[in-house]
Amino acid sequence: MSIKILFGKRIKELRLKQQLKQAQLAEIVGIDPKHQSCIENGKNFPSTDLIEKYAKAFGIEDFELLNITNTLSSKEIIYKINELIRNASEDDIQLIYKICLAVLK
Repeated sequence: MSIKILFGKRIKELRLKQQLKQAQLAEIVGIDPKHQSCIENGKNFPSTDLIEKYAKAFGIEDFELLNITNTLSSKEIIYKINELIRNASEDDIQLIYKICLAVLK
């Protein structure tokens, strides 16, 4: 998944947590609502100035805004886990199973 798409998902995730509509966030950071939509859909990537405005709007540090590792939905995570398991060796599958049991108990 491209960084533009991951970043867009991160912005959307934070916007929804604050119960903002796209147009509301666009107004807060001073951009056109259409541009906001393009950022959230991964078509555009914001400038550094806009990234700073997003961080301020969400009340977080810039580096927290750039944390795009947790932006996958549960469905996407399950798909990626299944993909990893399909390509794993028999020994790795056994280990994964033991880890899952330990974590989920």
